[in-house]
Parts: sequence; C-alpha cells; structure tokens
Amino acid sequence: MSALKSNIPSKLPPLKMILIAMLICVAIATVLMLKERFDKPSIMATWVWDTTALIEDKNEILAFAEDQGVNVIFLHIDRESQDFEPYRTFVEEAHGLGIEVEALGGDPTWGLTDYRREIDSFIGWMEDYRNAVSEQAAFDGIHVDIEPYLLEGWEQDRDDAVSQWMDNAAYLVDRAKRVGSLRVSADLPFWIHKIPARSGESLGAWMLERFDRVVLMNYRNFAIGDNGIVEHALPMIKEGTRAGKPVIIGLETAPSDEGEHVTFFGQDASSLQRQIQLSHKAMRRYSGYEGFSIHDYKSWKGAAESGPQE
Repeated sequence: MSALKSNIPSKLPPLKMILIAMLICVAIATVLMLKERFDKPSIMATWVWDTTALIEDKNEILAFAEDQGVNVIFLHIDRESQDFEPYRTFVEEAHGLGIEVEALGGDPTWGLTDYRREIDSFIGWMEDYRNAVSEQAAFDGIHVDIEPYLLEGWEQDRDDAVSQWMDNAAYLVDRAKRVGSLRVSADLPFWIHKIPARSGESLGAWMLERFDRVVLMNYRNFAIGDNGIVEHALPMIKEGTRAGKPVIIGLETAPSDEGEHVTFFGQDASSLQRQIQLSHKAMRRYSGYEGFSIHDYKSWKGAAESGPQE
C-alpha cells in the first residue's frame, strides 16, 4: 500500500488543477440547468379567443404572456377578415419573444361530415395568409377546438357521432399537412380514452395517432386526489408516452356552471401556480407529458390582476 501511495504525485501541476476545476464547474452548471428544466413544464400555453381588438391589445397580450412564461399561444382567427396585418404583426412580435403561435379555430359542428366546408374555409384562410406573409410571420401550427359531444346527436347516436368526428379529424390533418407541413394540435376532453373508436382502440389513442400533440381539457382546480388533475390526466399521458406524442394539460380560470372544482376562478393566482407545480412533479417522469395550457388569456389575466374573489 505504501508503494502505491508513493506513485501518486503529492501535488498536481497548476494547469491540471485549473482544468479539473473548470470541469467541476461545468458539471455543476449542467446539473443545475437540467434540474431547472426538470422542475418546470416545458410548455406553458394559453388560448386567446377574442381577437376583435388584436391591434389595441397586442402589446398587453404579449407582455402578460412573457411575464407568465407563456411560450405557446393559440390565437383565434377571424375567417371573415382578409386583413392579415394584425395577425402578421402579432406573430412576428411573438416570435421575437420566443413565443410560438398556432392559429386557433373550431366548433362542435366541425365534428360532422356535413360541415366539412367549415374546415375547408379554415384551411383556405391559412393558405391565403401563408402566401401573403414572410416566414417570420408564419403560424407555427393549427390548433382546433372541436367538441361534437356538445351536440344533441352525441346522445342520440354516439357511435355515428364518433365515426364522423374521426373522419373529419383525419380530413383536417390531411388538408393541414398540405399547407407547409403545419403542426396540427387539438383540444380533447380528459375522458376521451374511455370512448371506443371504430378501430377497436380508444378514441384517445386514435386521436393521438393523428394529431401532432393534444391539449387535454382537464378542468380541475386541485392536483392530487380523487377526481383531481393528475388522476384524470394520467391515462392520456401514459397513452402519449406509448405513442411518442406530447400531451398538454388544460386548466380553467374562467367562471363555470359545472361546479367550483373545475375552475380556478375566484382563487388567488398563487393557487393556480401551486397546483401546476404539484401536478408537474407527479407527471414529469412521463415523456408523454409536455406542460400546461391555461384557459383562457382574458380570464387568466383577470385572475392574476384581481386576486381572490369574494
């Protein structure tokens, strides 16, 4: 043992000591960087539905988004308007802040094959817009909110309603991919994995195969426990992990008539952040989990500014 010790230099050359110190610093910095990335959702998104005053509200929307760490905005488009300038300016400035923007559209009737012309109109607007603007102003994708289960026909003949929804979803994705291979995402209810698809798999699994990513409308205001955010999210998060597709968790901040447990409306803004963090810690080990989207910008901003409601 003494002979072995004698072969080890008592002092390292100064250059080697410096190199070792630098490597240690790099290792520590890397660990801290990975820890920070792991400790917060990779996606923080929001929906912006009211774009009638987009020119006036642009700076306010983007300032709020930047302050809240939002990096994806689902921006509703008015297909009746051929004035692309407000959208061009918004998207360009958002991109300058590192925020992606997806064109938002949809209606429950978009799940019915008789209304496929509405999908064509939406994609047509996107084509016209893309041809009129620069690359910097191009939308990063298309985001659709199609909820045919809100229609009367869902209860009358669910199998037919599901079949039409599947047909229109496939049609929409195919049409969108012809417009510069745009990313296509969709809002889905948290219970969609319980609905059978005609292919034999769950409708949730089928939708994940078609869309590039989905937002799960998982409207609960507590993370842990029965009927909470994590419990409802995990089936689709696990399905997304198997399919290699990302799932974003949607949370509600607007008033709701479905019960106090579905929305953060009336709660302190810190409550939303606390439940997001608890949910994130429970789901971050799944590769199918990507982050959160808050519904919607207007109500979220109001909650952040006003604090708890009486």
